[in-house]
Amino acid sequence: MSAAGDPLTLDIASLDLEANGVAHHDGKVVFVRGALPGERVRATLVRRRPRFDVAQTVEVLRASHSRVAPRCPHFGVCGGCSMQHLDAGAQLAIKQRALEDQLWHIGKVRPGVVLRSLGGPAWGYRYRARLSV
Repeated sequence: MSAAGDPLTLDIASLDLEANGVAHHDGKVVFVRGALPGERVRATLVRRRPRFDVAQTVEVLRASHSRVAPRCPHFGVCGGCSMQHLDAGAQLAIKQRALEDQLWHIGKVRPGVVLRSLGGPAWGYRYRARLSV
């Protein structure tokens, strides 16, 4: 069993709704900040819970083909754009999958036909911001 602060090597299977990578280790789900699906990362365990753990990416050992350099110098600090390290097309696909998953898990609704996501500009599209003091 790993303790907080221990280094882990993890294979990321998917993303959660907050753009944390999802991996499995010691029979538990591990949410990994800064990791993308398909990546192998070295991470540090920062929090242990009975049903899941939280880790922080320290090094990307095998990068996802969808990883891009974030444009904002505050990425990872302010929390406003949690998917900026993921290319725009992959962001749309992940958000669409998350919507479909929530429709099924909450409402037991499966769409008969899934239309292609509407795209827009990859940058500068926000019209609201959450600011904390």
